[in-house]
Amino acid sequence: MTNDLAPVAQVPGQLDLIDMPATPAPSPVIAAKPATTTKLSGLTNHNTTALAGITGWTVTRTTAVYNGTPTAAHKAVQAHMDTVRAAEGGRAHGYTSLIAVRNKLKELSTGGSHPAVSVTIKRAKKATTSNGSKTRTGSPKARLTRKRQDEYTTAELVSALETAWAAIRANHKEIPAVVVIVGSGTASKQAKYGHFAAGRWQHGEQALAEVLISGEGLKRPVEEVFTTLLHEAAHALANVREIKDTSRQGRWHNQKFAALASELGLDTKKDDRIGWSPCTLRKETATTYKGVLTDLKKALIAYRHPEMAGGPTKKNNNAIACACQCPRRIRVAKAVLEEGEITCGVCESTFEPDE
Repeated sequence: MTNDLAPVAQVPGQLDLIDMPATPAPSPVIAAKPATTTKLSGLTNHNTTALAGITGWTVTRTTAVYNGTPTAAHKAVQAHMDTVRAAEGGRAHGYTSLIAVRNKLKELSTGGSHPAVSVTIKRAKKATTSNGSKTRTGSPKARLTRKRQDEYTTAELVSALETAWAAIRANHKEIPAVVVIVGSGTASKQAKYGHFAAGRWQHGEQALAEVLISGEGLKRPVEEVFTTLLHEAAHALANVREIKDTSRQGRWHNQKFAALASELGLDTKKDDRIGWSPCTLRKETATTYKGVLTDLKKALIAYRHPEMAGGPTKKNNNAIACACQCPRRIRVAKAVLEEGEITCGVCESTFEPDE
């Protein structure tokens, strides 16, 4: 056995190990932007300071962005609040500063909406394959469509309705700003697709009217939903011009309403039960609002089921139910009602049969 090592032959052109170039370090991996982000606006300095200490949040002076869905953002904030409360108590500054933030996020995580919270979904990009066809890339959450959503909120719907109302106002300057809400259209005895109520909201020194779009009516084509908005805009115009366009507690629409609806681009026809309330959208009006209809259609991805009808109610055949414009209701014997009009001392309108 020998301890001599045979010399290593040097191959011409080969580099010695000490002369071999070092293997370049791999380039740093840049984290992909999240498919969904949740943005809060209108925050105080205390809010943003408290959020800055939670993983996943990026804050500026009055806004904060979370890399994830509203549900995930809510869980992150709640978990941090639980930790602070356990260590410092419920009166700790870091805890109280996050209460308003948590409540805003909770509305979205449970299917509601909040004007100070917006959700942005990253669009999937199209890539060209080897055979030249286009395919979408990105995670499944980045490829949400009208038929594929992991969570639903009304934020996009309300935004689209508000945008549509703004477009109507742009073409008809007299129509006022309103608060647009989505709610039940079958909770009351008389089903409805929408309503207009003057002075229902207060914003500082300004009184704002309310326009409701019923969730049940969202099952209709987008043209009919937009027709409901124009219908309520006609009522808003009547209110501004101090025109009495309805009676019988707002159910009977008179010819003055028909004229206002026509001014906004609707055709009306008379119904023996509710007057000139039924409206249809003119072709030229649909052309005018083509872009609005396209955006609104994208937001009509859910609708509300009607309320369950209650059992039969016992009617009092000895009196007639009447209502004014307030509305207040009274029951009056038929003979008394036939003697003359009964006027409400509050709204100065006449009590008329409710049915």
